[in-house]
Amino acid sequence: MTVGYKDLRHNPAYTRPQMPDEEFLRTMLDLDRPELAEAAAKLHEGNVSGARDAYLEIIASGNTGRYYFDVRDVPGLMAYAANSYSQEEEAKQDIAEADRIAEGDIPLFKGKRVVFPKGTYDWNSWLYDSSQYQLHLTRFVYVKRLARAYALTGDEKYAKCFNDMMSHFIDDNPMPVDGTFRAEHSTWDPLSVGVRLFMLPEAFITFFSSPSFEPEVKLKLIKSFHEHGQYVRKYHATHGNHVCMQLRGLIQTALLLPELKDSAEWLEYGMREMPGYIRQNVYPDGVQFEGSPNYHLVVMRDLYELVALFHKLGIAAGEYQEILENMFVVMMHLLAPDGQLVKFGDTDQQVASELRNVMSLGAYLYQRSDFKALGHERLPFSLIWRVGPEAVENYNQLKAEDPAETAACFPAGGYLTSRQGWKHTDMYMAMRAGVGVGGHAHSDALSLVLYAGGRELLADSGMGLFEWNKERKYVVSTRAHNTVVVDGQDQHVRSFHWNTPATAACRIWDFQTNEQYDYTFASHYGYTRYDDPVVHSRKVLFVKNSYWLIVDLFEAKGQHRYEQYFHLPPGGVAYDCCTGEVSTQLEDANLLLVHPSAGQEMDQLSVEPGLVFKQGNYYDHPVVKRSLAAAGRTVIATLAVPFGAAKPKVIIERLPVQKNGVELSAVDATALRIVMEDRVDEICLYHNSFNVEGYLDHTGNIIAEALLPRKIEPEALEFAGAAYSQDVIVIPSRTV
Repeated sequence: MTVGYKDLRHNPAYTRPQMPDEEFLRTMLDLDRPELAEAAAKLHEGNVSGARDAYLEIIASGNTGRYYFDVRDVPGLMAYAANSYSQEEEAKQDIAEADRIAEGDIPLFKGKRVVFPKGTYDWNSWLYDSSQYQLHLTRFVYVKRLARAYALTGDEKYAKCFNDMMSHFIDDNPMPVDGTFRAEHSTWDPLSVGVRLFMLPEAFITFFSSPSFEPEVKLKLIKSFHEHGQYVRKYHATHGNHVCMQLRGLIQTALLLPELKDSAEWLEYGMREMPGYIRQNVYPDGVQFEGSPNYHLVVMRDLYELVALFHKLGIAAGEYQEILENMFVVMMHLLAPDGQLVKFGDTDQQVASELRNVMSLGAYLYQRSDFKALGHERLPFSLIWRVGPEAVENYNQLKAEDPAETAACFPAGGYLTSRQGWKHTDMYMAMRAGVGVGGHAHSDALSLVLYAGGRELLADSGMGLFEWNKERKYVVSTRAHNTVVVDGQDQHVRSFHWNTPATAACRIWDFQTNEQYDYTFASHYGYTRYDDPVVHSRKVLFVKNSYWLIVDLFEAKGQHRYEQYFHLPPGGVAYDCCTGEVSTQLEDANLLLVHPSAGQEMDQLSVEPGLVFKQGNYYDHPVVKRSLAAAGRTVIATLAVPFGAAKPKVIIERLPVQKNGVELSAVDATALRIVMEDRVDEICLYHNSFNVEGYLDHTGNIIAEALLPRKIEPEALEFAGAAYSQDVIVIPSRTV
């Protein structure tokens, strides 16, 4: 039996109750501040409740900028929200959700809920099959629903719910005396503590003048903010997204409660340390380093919440401004046509309207029309709590324009994207070709996802729940992604769940975009750990706006087994063993995969079941698996063709290609004639422009950038009756 915080939380050897009001007011407030003179005088008289009320009145007066809005701004916000947003869907959802919460029906995440009869909260039960649910219960993301419903309706039941909830939680979850529980998933794990520091202030300020928010509970919550600040200051993380959330919470608390003696030091510390941790998290190209678009958004949220707060309070945002804008650009390109973030690493399906809210905030902060094109036409209801009603007219006048770029390469973070355009039905490809650091990255180097017709046609298997079970082990594995497994092993060897080494080293060698095609070329080095090292490279050619040609290359000396996986959406699949074609059988948007022969005796194609994770549940879906054994350099080509209801007829022929009069083999150049419907394309991808094996030195370490192999364009490449000195040749023809 494991004994932890939930069993020991009322044991005085492990936790301590809050300070009495008098001790807190006398020792933790900076009573030398002029505005606290009345509170100090009341304490001197022995009038503790009077001193408390004098302090609370300072907060209520709104004379010190503490938050995105002050207590005295709340009546105006309430009137504006009710008059301007009460009929908006987001506002209606807030009211509906708040009504359930007030009855003890609390949302967690991924659609799960927990129901407590009124006043019988149980904060320390392990709910469902994952501790993640219990953690979300006590991070209080949902209390903003209560505050916003109160603003829309003025109904005191929401304030009463918040009052009772906070009072019960604080009494039932006293602060640990030391760091005993900081490595445990409990109500006082340092991440949850940091999250509460920035989740609770909105309701704290919104309800502050409500008669249902009792003075005793207000001070109890202020004392809890102080305890939380002390805990985060002492036990915050030193890397990853956790430290950004924790220091953001510390900074916000110091600004929220400047009368605390500790606040000045917290603010100085947080403002000094946070930039370094942001630089640790975010590469120069704007990508967060964990190999997960979701955690890119998490760290980006810390920045945009701080930048919006700094703007409100007249604090210089400094280098955050540029870093945040770069992160918005990355997110813009990682938003798939369905409005979701591509699901690399630990990324799950999200609420599309909330992602649009994020882009709306970026549009307002940077006055960027392209960001607004991915946001809302009107400033969303949720953003008036960050930028105020005064921002509405400015935002609404900003004209939305589709981004100019339809392809993007982020070489440090390792994302490559390519799209037909910015419509919901347009073709889209994203590929992972970078190192992911920490447990949120999967073994997914060179994995790609494809969209067309408003549907994800090549899917990622998703994040899974953070439990170290067989399902989670599957979704982080290489075979759960649209890439290639070599000799049955994952690209990188994971250790314990979170303390895992970085994923396979990657290099993006080439990225080209023009009116005819987008082209990407990248390699990964996870399999160079073998006695006979294997370098896997992938080229993706998007022939606009028709199909993708995917070419996998393997540099090796001996024989290896290659297993290529393509994960299809749930539904029917047709497999033609004679032609090597596999196609989905969905209603309105489908994908055809064509597998030309690789010239190997052992080359098998099959369809097997796989797992995909969405919103807390695992589902079966079909997976196309191609297995072959080959020695030496090997090339595998795959054609991916999106279609509607009628599957197109596709014919692929190999074409000759020569260099300096000598015919090249199939492993030196992929030269194809692709006949499809009313078009014929002749394509040649030359494979010797880069010495991909030169990325690592003889010790297995990455060599210096200045010494990396440079591109060598082919000379006198003879293809389709003409001579070329380029490694990508696309000759389109519209007539058969």
